[in-house]
Amino acid sequence: MLNKDKDFIEERLLSRVPEYNTKFPSTILIDTISFCNLRCSMCFHHSMKRKKGIMEMDLFKKIIDEVAVKRPNAKIWITFFGEGLMLKDLPQKVKYAKDCGLTDVLLNSNGNLLKNEFSKQLIISGLDAIYVGIDAFKKDTYEKFRVGGNLEKVVKGVLEYKELLSKYGNSKQKIFVQFVEMEENKKELDDFVSFWNGHEVPVKIRPMVSWGGKVEANYVADGIDRIPCFWAMNTINISDNGKVCLCSVDLDCEENMGDINTQSIEEVWNSTLLEFRRNHIERLWDNLPNMCQNCKDWISGYAEYKG
Repeated sequence: MLNKDKDFIEERLLSRVPEYNTKFPSTILIDTISFCNLRCSMCFHHSMKRKKGIMEMDLFKKIIDEVAVKRPNAKIWITFFGEGLMLKDLPQKVKYAKDCGLTDVLLNSNGNLLKNEFSKQLIISGLDAIYVGIDAFKKDTYEKFRVGGNLEKVVKGVLEYKELLSKYGNSKQKIFVQFVEMEENKKELDDFVSFWNGHEVPVKIRPMVSWGGKVEANYVADGIDRIPCFWAMNTINISDNGKVCLCSVDLDCEENMGDINTQSIEEVWNSTLLEFRRNHIERLWDNLPNMCQNCKDWISGYAEYKG
């Protein structure tokens, strides 16, 4: 949980601001699918305006092939906004990335589609880590946030995945559960951490985001001097059609920063996104795009882990 002491928070965050003038991003978010099977109350997905789709395999391979040459140790989030477990060929995509030499292929999921055989395929394909968003300890709280989800099914799926890791994985492959801290669920955080750490599953804790002001959020950033956005400093976000979005909360790609169909990741990173990062590092907030100028979601990139 984020400490509420302003000076402590600011000192800690400033020590973690990534270097902005890198030649290639350290994190790549790939929108392999923009469909989802839930309608979570704290998520903007059900109001997303851009057309939902699935990334063509040729485009996916183009992205992976460049990363393999330029920065194979980059974090590759194989989904950006949708539910990756809806992709029948997800294990094949993971395997392609791993066969190309990528060392950190990750998946964000709500976990409702975690099933024994599919989990086994993901592990064997080499998936380095899966982060399962749960956000609640109690069933009624879970159902309030994760609309359409089933907590019992998710817990079973996570524990089965962990067991399968011991059989088919290696010591570097992990599973995490995530807790997005909100006013309505924070009283369950201690029980949540205790339960999952008791099963030797680490917990990622982060504040809720507003998706660039699209939904209401309770900000721990209120009263804290703004610093460069963690996501802006190290992340490129590629939509399913290849367009590069401004940042990790620009889910409608309102700010088109480039097109990976016709450009390389390196080219976009060192042109439009370089200027974006420079404005952050120099605190030129008024020079940022409108959705970024008053955004408070920047603090969510500085998440904490327990266990």
